[in-house]
Amino acid sequence: MQSDHPITVNDPGRLLTLTYVVSLSIIAILSLVVHFMLDSVIAEQNDTGKIVNVSGQQRMLSQRASLFAVDYLLSGSEKSQRLSKAAIEKMKQNHQFLLTEHFEAIEKGEPSPLSETLLNLYFSSPSDVDNKIKVFEKHIKAALTQEAGAEMTLNSTKSLKFLQLAESDLLMPLHNIVGQYEKESREKVDELRHAQNIVLGIIILTILIEAFFIFRPMVAKVSRFAEKLQRDANFDFLSGLLNRRAFQIVAQQALAYSQRYKRPLSVVMLDIDFFKRINDSYGHEVGDKAIKHVAKILKMSSRNADCVARIGGEEFVLLLPDTDRAGAFKLADKLRDRISNNPLDVDGKFIDITVSGGVSFVMDDHNSIETALSQADDALYKAKQGGRNNVQLA
Repeated sequence: MQSDHPITVNDPGRLLTLTYVVSLSIIAILSLVVHFMLDSVIAEQNDTGKIVNVSGQQRMLSQRASLFAVDYLLSGSEKSQRLSKAAIEKMKQNHQFLLTEHFEAIEKGEPSPLSETLLNLYFSSPSDVDNKIKVFEKHIKAALTQEAGAEMTLNSTKSLKFLQLAESDLLMPLHNIVGQYEKESREKVDELRHAQNIVLGIIILTILIEAFFIFRPMVAKVSRFAEKLQRDANFDFLSGLLNRRAFQIVAQQALAYSQRYKRPLSVVMLDIDFFKRINDSYGHEVGDKAIKHVAKILKMSSRNADCVARIGGEEFVLLLPDTDRAGAFKLADKLRDRISNNPLDVDGKFIDITVSGGVSFVMDDHNSIETALSQADDALYKAKQGGRNNVQLA
């Protein structure tokens, strides 16, 4: 249904562009947030993977250092001595790497980045890994400075302090540290992924909101605007009837149908009598009301199949499908009579309005509707010459 309210779309191209840019900007910003969060997930996985790998190396290095130290003590192998020293040195470097951020934070008077569980594993009993690694290093280095001898036996090595640390006291806490790093890594990644999913949900919700509350109303408004433009292109703004351009299109289609299927087709032209006198006597506003008044009667009195149009200032035309000359004349005279018997009411003052009409019949040899219109116009001229308020046949 056509809205009674005026459709106002000031610079629709600019409005659509602005709406489109703002909407895409919001989505782009949220997409960037998701992108950076995904980068954070990947970075967190990489960092944590490195930490888990380094902490996992500590277990292997403790075993490697102790085994090569024992081999050195038993065999005097310089290679075993060198490999044990390298293992304990690497273990020391790994330990410093794992606790670098912790010690930097302590020096600055800031809270440690390590969790409470990791702090307990590193610095509190019974694990106390930080201290046990120092003790382990001390005993390994002490063993490697001893002179290897034949009197050293496998049984005698079992009492070595570093070997006891490597077998249980240090190995289990190191294992627990690796497990804790893995656990905290999964938790951090899960948190980031959860936040990423939330932002992704916000993006989807934003798109839906924009679709329903921005684009949908805008499309509806532009559609109404386009409908109004189409209506303005086809309908006369004052009378609401088809204009001359639209009438020509409909008439040509009706002519083609009539000639193809051998159906009668007639044209009626009507012109308001003394219209200039109405304008001069009552003003152009009343003249406009007179046009609307006549248009309303014509529209209400015609069939659905008929085409009614305003093709000039006070001139109207009716295209009557399946209507012969006699039927068209009868209808035209009926319309003339109805108009003359229904004066225009202007604030309680009644103004008589009459019309003159001309009727023509569309012949099979007519190439266009213009011939029939011209004949109807000639008949209309006869009606004017005959005193007006009458209808003449072409």
